[in-house]
Amino acid sequence: MVGLWLASGQPQMASMKGGASWLGRLTAMRRILVTGAATWTGGHLIKELERRSDVHVIAVDEVPARVELESEVHLFELDNPEFAHFVIDTKPDAVIHLQTVDRSALLGGRRSHDEAVVGAQALFGAIHRCAELTQVIVKSDICVYGMGPRNPSVVSEEARLDGRRSRFAKDLTIMEDYITDTAKSRKDIVFTVLRLAPIFGPNVTNPMSRYLRLPLVPTRLGYDPRIQLISGEDATGAIQHTLSNPVQGTFNIAAPGQLYLSRILRLGKRVGQPLPRRAYNVAVKGMGRADLHLPDHIKHLVHYGLIADTRRMRNVLGFEPSQNLRQAVLCGYGALPSRSTTP
Repeated sequence: MVGLWLASGQPQMASMKGGASWLGRLTAMRRILVTGAATWTGGHLIKELERRSDVHVIAVDEVPARVELESEVHLFELDNPEFAHFVIDTKPDAVIHLQTVDRSALLGGRRSHDEAVVGAQALFGAIHRCAELTQVIVKSDICVYGMGPRNPSVVSEEARLDGRRSRFAKDLTIMEDYITDTAKSRKDIVFTVLRLAPIFGPNVTNPMSRYLRLPLVPTRLGYDPRIQLISGEDATGAIQHTLSNPVQGTFNIAAPGQLYLSRILRLGKRVGQPLPRRAYNVAVKGMGRADLHLPDHIKHLVHYGLIADTRRMRNVLGFEPSQNLRQAVLCGYGALPSRSTTP
């Protein structure tokens, strides 16, 4: 029986039928723990989830959120033992791990590495002990494949390549190994890894978006790599689709199509400035001093390029981005309207 308060201030016991209905709605509400609330993807995904009446969001990050959220953001370093206890105590039925970005410019290389690797180890150790948990979604990156001149034209999810891999890419690989190990012992949980192409959008502040929006873009002389991107709306859309349609496995997520870097810059009316290696490195270092740090995995991408096979995204996961690559690029440069106007 459920106690209700009347206008007179006196409690009244609800009928069993009405009380059961109310309790049913409360029980049906999904408790979703989202790490990375301060990332662009995390903040905007949480805002979208907050509009749903059937979801209670538990937001986590090491740094304060950049967008205003209704949900309280719990500040934890992921490699702190208190975080693992917090995950277990909150009893989520779904975890969305988005605190998987390269924060070396903000936290330093060692701290960023510890957050990615030790933090993931703590998270998946806690996940192993969450009895109520039924679904885990993890944002990874197509940079895990590595990049180099000997890469195949298109790489699938099963590819194991010998291309150049940044420290960030290696950290993501270790994290994915933790997922594999946890999935072997928790077969009652659906684990989905989404390897996203770089997110590009007019309001996205990640390094790739800021690099492409420069009025004069330094590039490597003699190289014009093929690039894949995805819009911010489709990045969060892929996560929401997976939340509603759980599928076990790993999936490349990118907008349909591929474009050469020079073509992307022309679509945005940007000027590409090809530079020899030494001059290019000087320009990139100058960008870092101007608060536009270009992580190694992005430098490798705009040097060698990478195209990921997205057939499993469509045929198995059942997700289709709303924008092809050309539309995503034009939208990112403000030449097409975005479906989201949230800063």
